[in-house]
Amino acid sequence: MIQTLRNMSVVVLSVFIFISNTAIAQTDLVVRGSGRLYPIGVPQLCLQSGETGAVREIPEVLARDLDISGYFEVLNPNAYVETPGKCADSPDGYAYSDWSVIGAEGLVRGVVVEDDDELKVQLFLHDVQKQKIVLGKEYDGHKTQAREIAHRFANEVMRFFTGEDGVFGSKIAFSTRIGRFKELAVMDMDGTGERQLTDEKGLAMSSSWGPAGQVLVYTSYRQRMPDLFMINTLDRKVKRVTRGTGLEVGAQFGPDGKSLLASQTFGKESHLVLFDLEGRLKRRLTAVPGVIDVSPKWSPGFRKIAFCSNRSGGPQIFTMDASGQNVKRISFVKSNYCTSPAWSPLGDRIAFTCRADGGFQIFSSNVDGSDALQLTSVGNNEDPEWSPNGKYLAFSSTFGRGRTYNIGIMRYDGSNIKQLTNSRTGNMDPAWGPIPR
Repeated sequence: MIQTLRNMSVVVLSVFIFISNTAIAQTDLVVRGSGRLYPIGVPQLCLQSGETGAVREIPEVLARDLDISGYFEVLNPNAYVETPGKCADSPDGYAYSDWSVIGAEGLVRGVVVEDDDELKVQLFLHDVQKQKIVLGKEYDGHKTQAREIAHRFANEVMRFFTGEDGVFGSKIAFSTRIGRFKELAVMDMDGTGERQLTDEKGLAMSSSWGPAGQVLVYTSYRQRMPDLFMINTLDRKVKRVTRGTGLEVGAQFGPDGKSLLASQTFGKESHLVLFDLEGRLKRRLTAVPGVIDVSPKWSPGFRKIAFCSNRSGGPQIFTMDASGQNVKRISFVKSNYCTSPAWSPLGDRIAFTCRADGGFQIFSSNVDGSDALQLTSVGNNEDPEWSPNGKYLAFSSTFGRGRTYNIGIMRYDGSNIKQLTNSRTGNMDPAWGPIPR
């Protein structure tokens, strides 16, 4: 199996990691409200068998994940009293006073055993105040899987504190500018592990993930006309989907994974349509003469569609049934220009972009348009995309600095904004993939 793992993509590797189903102990420890972050220490792990990068890489990834989550204050390693990489005779054989003195309430400790190319990692979450272990997991895997192990334990920590799964280990695809072209790239949701997927020397944009988290459907100008293509993110094999004279943009996989919802443009009109995976038109959902309907997004359950339309004048956000009936406007903020809707996987909110505060800002509202909230206010912020658990939004932003866009994430309420990429040329159009299982 080890040789097979070496030859497979890192995305697939993570499913082979063993995860213990039994927590070592239970506790009433809970994360505080959003006004107070939970102080936690994440030191270098104990190494029992020679030097390995995993003892540093795993806590580094863990610390970044917990910081990005918006629930934790990861303490500065320079403040740690305990010797880095310290080992103990038992999982709880540490001086808790070394951590309480610097204000830690939580502590992640662990042991790494490396045998040739294989890793065995034991990770523990400690309650410093109660001086006991409250969570323990064991992982086996190839040494190249250290990052996946860290992401998986970060998800366990999130589940322990919040009762819900984390999103660590998921991927974000996006368009990155390379010279005068745009190519597709993908990275871990913490902004690391970036790699370029396409090399078309054209415009590759508006990507969306397939249900299995391996295939992206996207729009490309590689044939000088915007058609739909699919790319396998593991082997980078590309399949052309549409070949007609229309311009197809912004596709999403349908409920069975065998259809694509997209906008199709002929002349000055754009309508929402369904294609099969061979590019054959299955159904036209909107057909109002002279109207531009674009940016369709499915609701959870695929019963409704959010989209952008100029049918009431300037571009605004609308919803309709999957059949194309019961069209309703839902963007009622003080803006004459709203676009790029994104339906939360929880089904309760729709995020979108509107012109406001001298630029473009991200808003969210209930699905009927009520309770509209402005989530950003500095610089230009566009292309909102929900995390698979509905707790975060990825977006492209200038972060108040110049005109170059990069990818960031924030919590659903606009708090804890983190910049993930730092490109000098620009990154846009994030698409958040599913949580690996």
